[in-house]
Amino acid sequence: MLFIKGSPESPQCGFSKRIVGILKEYDYQFGSFDILSDEDVRAGLKEYSKWQTYPQLYVKGVFIGGVDVVAELHEEHELEDELMKSLS
Repeated sequence: MLFIKGSPESPQCGFSKRIVGILKEYDYQFGSFDILSDEDVRAGLKEYSKWQTYPQLYVKGVFIGGVDVVAELHEEHELEDELMKSLS
């Protein structure tokens, strides 16, 4: 699940656009939620994850990270392993 500003089809910030682009490279099906549409979710998720920025990626309910972490996993060829956890 990807919590972003906007939608995958219309990201509302550069960070959201970047993470969507990375995930699309894997042809990975993911759900998304526009955190700009609900302030309670936006604030609550920051508290839950202890991560203050968006986007935020979760796999099977486990917080993976923001765009910087996802980009690093991608560059180190480790992101696919994290994404595949959702299939098992």
